[in-house]
Amino acid sequence: MNYRKQKFAIIIFIINLVLVFSGCNVIENNKGDLQQPSQKSFSESDSEKLSNSDNKTVSFSTFDINKKYFNDIKGFVELRLKLPRLKGNYDGIPKINKYFIDKEKFFYDELPLDVLKEANIKVQGEADNWYRSADYKLESVLGNIISMSAYLNGGAGGVGWAGIEGDTFNLNTGEKLELGDVFKVDEYEYMNFIYEFVSKEIMTKINSNKELGYGSGYNFDDAYSGVGFESIRGVDPNNFYLTENALVIFYPKYDLACGAAGPQVFSISFELISNMLDIEVK
Repeated sequence: MNYRKQKFAIIIFIINLVLVFSGCNVIENNKGDLQQPSQKSFSESDSEKLSNSDNKTVSFSTFDINKKYFNDIKGFVELRLKLPRLKGNYDGIPKINKYFIDKEKFFYDELPLDVLKEANIKVQGEADNWYRSADYKLESVLGNIISMSAYLNGGAGGVGWAGIEGDTFNLNTGEKLELGDVFKVDEYEYMNFIYEFVSKEIMTKINSNKELGYGSGYNFDDAYSGVGFESIRGVDPNNFYLTENALVIFYPKYDLACGAAGPQVFSISFELISNMLDIEVK
């Protein structure tokens, strides 16, 4: 009998070892019976939290607007737009999509259509008609923030101008963000950093061009005084967008440099401003 009890005890011991090393857990209730683990295990609660708060999706595509608006002497202005359309399960996506649907009117209002209708003196012939274009692309999705940029063009008579636009939104609310929404420090601190960064970049280019015997390429020779100081600090704080790795600040054509130089773009790595940011970055 003792032999049988000993043998039975060994078998129970081996079974328990197998259960332990296989990762199977059992919980003993007050009655001494064995029951399955709770369905609310740690890993499953974690997964549920992810699906409730973080498991959001967004996709980016564009739709085309190609329209001509004529005056009464056959002159016309034209829109050539590639505007963003988002899909996904963020609450703010419908509001963001409406913003870009309304962009057609925004670009329309910038065209000289009313002037053409009222003055009736537009030079006839397609070569001299006005056009406006915008081509958007996705720059980044950082947590619940999405940022896009657009290459802009327009003009008349074959002479065009180049531009940049940046649009950054909170995907949860659909609100368009201003530069101050990206930072957790006050405006003086982050704008002063931006001014210093841009000034240093410009002076590096100016000095490099001087060594090569070229002109500065800018509308000034010193970024820290006079016209240079005023121009750099005159940046529109809404002229920005976010890439996966950087805050990009841009100045429109002619603001800092000659027209041939186009818009001036400055990329500030997130690593340099991580202690000032109020957004999730990689």
